Amino acid sequence: MRALPVLCVLAAAACHEKSRSTDTWSSSLGTAKERATFLCAYALCASPVKDAAFHVVFHDNSGGLLAGPDDADIKAVVSVDKDELEKWTRGCAPVRVEARPAWLTEVAKGTAFLPTTAPDGYRCGPELRAIHVKDGLVVRHVRLE
Repeated sequence: MRALPVLCVLAAAACHEKSRSTDTWSSSLGTAKERATFLCAYALCASPVKDAAFHVVFHDNSGGLLAGPDDADIKAVVSVDKDELEKWTRGCAPVRVEARPAWLTEVAKGTAFLPTTAPDGYRCGPELRAIHVKDGLVVRHVRLE
């Protein structure tokens, strides 16, 4: 019977945690630091990010007592120092990727983040990465379902 109050407190706490669900475009954030911080909170970054253009759609299914897997569709292009690009390939397998996926133009609209070179492609778990070495850009697509 003593466990009942503890369970009630735990259940109430689980129901009141802030949801991480979002549908956010990088254009809604004012600075490069804000954009980099926001993106890396949803899709871990292998090195410091100078700036990013993205569309993050994330549905947090952790609310309630029985958490389910999160759903995410994160499309991004990040600008990093060229000497940091190797870090973005660690633990990844080489794959063929589109040099310019259809979604990239909309995500990078109004930025200087449209690659001009051919990429090296990688699969890193649920993420596809196109590394544009000469441009210092990483094009990322993370899908969780």
